[in-house]
Amino acid sequence: MHQRKAAFLLIVFFAPFLSGMHGVEPIGSASAAIDDCGGKLSPIVWNETISRHAEVPFYNSWDWYGFEDDDRKGGKKGRSMAQEPASGEDSSGAPEEPYMYMNYHSDTALEKFESNIATTIKVGNDSVGAIRVNLSSTHRTTICVEIQGLVGDQIVPAEADVYLMTTNNYDSYQGSYQRMHSNDFEKWFRQESSSPDEFVAESSPEWAAFEWTGWKTYRDVYAYESTDSVVMTVSLDGPEVYSSLFSGTVYEEFFIVIDTWDNSRRGDAQVQNKVVVADISISTVERSIILPNWTVSLAFLVFFMSIIMAPLIVNKRYMNAGLEQNLTEEQQLMPSLQQNSK
Repeated sequence: MHQRKAAFLLIVFFAPFLSGMHGVEPIGSASAAIDDCGGKLSPIVWNETISRHAEVPFYNSWDWYGFEDDDRKGGKKGRSMAQEPASGEDSSGAPEEPYMYMNYHSDTALEKFESNIATTIKVGNDSVGAIRVNLSSTHRTTICVEIQGLVGDQIVPAEADVYLMTTNNYDSYQGSYQRMHSNDFEKWFRQESSSPDEFVAESSPEWAAFEWTGWKTYRDVYAYESTDSVVMTVSLDGPEVYSSLFSGTVYEEFFIVIDTWDNSRRGDAQVQNKVVVADISISTVERSIILPNWTVSLAFLVFFMSIIMAPLIVNKRYMNAGLEQNLTEEQQLMPSLQQNSK
């Protein structure tokens, strides 16, 4: 009896370790078990339900021209690179419109996204295209992305990187893009690119989080690289709201990023010298049961307390097993003695 109890407790103890060895997919793979992005589509109200943003190599707010002497006025004047193309490249063939990369991405908060939409965005060569949404914690959101290339009027195969980021993640990512496309490219390339002396990708994830030149995706897992098809599902524990003494209350929105440049991560898609066409579909399903965050802590507390208490209980039962009186035998002997006395 005690051996069976001990075997059962051993199975309970090792079950989490055995289950973790199977069924774990690597980061960046789309599971076929996830529901596709179906449902009745709703009209898109731009800049209210979703908004469009971009980063392009010919426009960079990171660079600044130095101050120049103006002999005629006897003074100095400065000119920001944010007012005109930074590198002098021809932007006539770029599919992005100026409002996508000239305006800051968080001017106004978007409405909670609780509908189904489908849209197509074009991302130029060595550029970034992003869709900003305000995901709802009361809905499960499924995001589907299909990647193709466009050369002239012909559709060709293509690959890109797809990331899901919060506002804070995207700020760091945007800064990395602008630094890598600035006049000080060689300086930042030595620190951020996939060169042998890079330190961002070589660092462990724990230390990379503290490096200001690095960037992460949401929960550090929503990264799909060198792919042409992505399906990902997001279920939020609650609104992404953070409070601190220095910045006050910060509300995080989400960015679905289509990356076509050679960023600082290893394994990402290289520049392909073509326009990338991304078909993006987003569907939401209302969640029937939403457990509070403290239930996770409670479940782990009960689990580990049971692991600690189980050996103590088994040992206590084992030590007391030999001290129990066998009342059954006493009841059988007493009648036989009474019969012999008669």
